[in-house]
Amino acid sequence: MDWEFYILNYIQNNYRNDFLDKLMPVISTITQLGAVWVVLMIITFFIPKHRRLGLMMLCNFALSLLICTVILKPIVSRIRPYELNSYISLIVRPEIDSSFPSGHSFFAFSCATTCFIYNKKLGILMYALAFIVAASRLYLYVHFPTDVFFGILFGTITAIVSYCFFREIESFRRNRLNNNTKK
Repeated sequence: MDWEFYILNYIQNNYRNDFLDKLMPVISTITQLGAVWVVLMIITFFIPKHRRLGLMMLCNFALSLLICTVILKPIVSRIRPYELNSYISLIVRPEIDSSFPSGHSFFAFSCATTCFIYNKKLGILMYALAFIVAASRLYLYVHFPTDVFFGILFGTITAIVSYCFFREIESFRRNRLNNNTKK
């Protein structure tokens, strides 16, 4: 854990500035509970051309919420870095749940990966936002680097699994429809 504090303290000592002190809490707030991703889901769901993306994101988001918030956080119950380092002065309100994994990173990368699978250009934009979200969690000293890393990893894997599951359901539905039309 010492190396994780080294990284967090390095960020604090070398990158902390007034501009980022204002920007990072905003990024963290607008992505709280997946707010940005939920808005994107709703928008894409109501555009017929992109409804499939909206549905995939909704399924993926629900699965991510279940895995991250309901299963992993309570089981691991990791204390947050600012609770262990009393010298740090937080610029955001303390979080109420446990640290592992980073839910912000989990949701950001699960949705960015889903967008990338569906539309590469949109996906690249969402990955850029997801990386900024992940960096904000370290900058704000609310997560350890491994919390963010595993949030990214689990979010990406969840999106890929969701996509494969969604594709299998579509294939099953198409085959069933073809079989019914042949009769």
